[in-house]
Amino acid sequence: MGYDAIQLLPIEPTIEYRLEDFNQDHEFFSIAGEEVEEIEVEEGAVVVEEKIKVTLRKPNTQNWGYDVPILGSGATNPAVLGTLRPDELVDLIATLHNFPSGPIQVIYDLVYGHADNQALELLNRQYFKGPNMYGQDLNHQLPIVQAILLEMQRRKINTGADGIRVDGGQDFRFFNPLTGRVEQDDAYLLAMSDVVQEIQGCKRLLFTIFEDGRPWPEDGWEEKSTYRELIELRPESYQWGPLIFAHNTPSLKGFWQRKWERVCEVMYKGDRWITGCGNHDTVRRGNQIDHHNSEINWNLGTTLPEVLHNAYDNPATLLWVYGFCPGLPMDFLNAMMHSPWGFFRNTDERYGVKVAFEEAGFLDWQISPELYQHPQLFPQLKALGFKDLALLQRFMKAVADAMVKKDFQLEAVAKACRHCLGYEPEEDGDAAACDLELLSQFKHAEQPEFVTRLDVPKLKKFARAFMEDGHEACRVSYHFDQVDPERSRFNLALRNYRRQHPWLHHNLQDGDRFNRIHENDHTLFYGLRTNPATAHSDDPEKVVMVTHMEGDPAIVTLGDWLQLYLQEWEVAIATPGVNVDSTADSLRVFELRDGQGLILRNSLSQRGS
Repeated sequence: MGYDAIQLLPIEPTIEYRLEDFNQDHEFFSIAGEEVEEIEVEEGAVVVEEKIKVTLRKPNTQNWGYDVPILGSGATNPAVLGTLRPDELVDLIATLHNFPSGPIQVIYDLVYGHADNQALELLNRQYFKGPNMYGQDLNHQLPIVQAILLEMQRRKINTGADGIRVDGGQDFRFFNPLTGRVEQDDAYLLAMSDVVQEIQGCKRLLFTIFEDGRPWPEDGWEEKSTYRELIELRPESYQWGPLIFAHNTPSLKGFWQRKWERVCEVMYKGDRWITGCGNHDTVRRGNQIDHHNSEINWNLGTTLPEVLHNAYDNPATLLWVYGFCPGLPMDFLNAMMHSPWGFFRNTDERYGVKVAFEEAGFLDWQISPELYQHPQLFPQLKALGFKDLALLQRFMKAVADAMVKKDFQLEAVAKACRHCLGYEPEEDGDAAACDLELLSQFKHAEQPEFVTRLDVPKLKKFARAFMEDGHEACRVSYHFDQVDPERSRFNLALRNYRRQHPWLHHNLQDGDRFNRIHENDHTLFYGLRTNPATAHSDDPEKVVMVTHMEGDPAIVTLGDWLQLYLQEWEVAIATPGVNVDSTADSLRVFELRDGQGLILRNSLSQRGS
């Protein structure tokens, strides 16, 4: 594997699928028919015994993990347990801790910065401060609430985790009456880091990662965020860095040029940052790009799915991150597997239609026509009449446009769909022409019968089918045969290279170099680093890197750029497709294309492999 740890998406119980006004029938349980049996105990006395039959079955809840009601957060979501037993999680951790190639640590993603609105029906009002964009802010300042939340965290980590990721640190805020300002609740965030794990009498503090992009969502937050507030308060912890936070879009032309200032921050002060360019948020952000009105880097592929997959699993980016960058690299499983990813949940009726149509870009950026025709994928949407991807894409875009123009009012959207898509041109005496261009363009004689008489229940049915089919399509096991063996071997070799050179974790020092060459048609990164432990020896260990980050093919002359005596250097690792050997003549001048790169080592030192 080559990984030292895995970080799970949140595994706390998530919200349930609930109807807006009627919730006697639930997805998770049902009451069996009443059975009453009379048992004669003694003469003249009768005891009535009620029997309730319980059938254990796995919940069919699907959620990416961040929609939590907080109640029960110390437990494990039964929907992710194949055996339905909570000790399955402990067994998984024990297996990873005893992995044949070496221990693999487990990091929990903890969501305590907000609660879904369903929590209002489950928890005392003292737990809440008020609404936010996700649901409800939690009242961390109330001592009893703080104590209970930290106790749930303690019980959770006592299942054997090695570290925690604190989700949305910027959301932990409170109004300070002494200053009259809304301030960050750093005290509570540090308290989360200080929760002690205790198992069989053994105690330890866990590895802590903070996701904190303050002052998000303030205007200009991308430029204002320092990503350093918490690691300055707790220097042994880590914080998500600027290139792995939510709004990164490496599939766009000019991305690395625009991010150059942040790239330099990573190199010179990123030793306590989580580095990389792909996670659950960034890949979803890639889905949301309007490719009709954006400049796409078509060097990454000939189709949108190819572009996106090669943007987030880019050999040049990985070579730079693993082979040269400070900090702690992190990969996203779906990105590395070139598997689809999106925000899918079947746990909400009230906002389900809105959320589903906001994910319309998923079909453009993640799904190919061939994948859509996979016999095991998208069965519900196909059953509704969407037999091919192009038809589904057009319908999703048309209704998404209607959702925006009708201010997300479902009755108005349904009426517009009936008016624009129905075979009858009039409804309720309205004979006006359809004023929604995309819906009008979608109408055709062979459109699915399902869309002809759309109403709100049908919209909700479609949204749930889209969510559940999309969720299943993201299962990585469907995409094993799409993994390029050569790329996979390169990625593993790169991870092992990082392990063999732990000093790369540190920031650049005096004498190290990092530069770029940016011209109209390409952007290259290159540099030289020296192992600080050997810097003053007669034989210092050094590495040189060059990566082609974007653009047309470019000629590389590293000897001139870094004043190298090339007879003393050899290729340590190169991206697939780079045909450069370790001779001075080969290293003197060579060509790199978009996504290619290599690392050299000073051959006289003969260190590493």
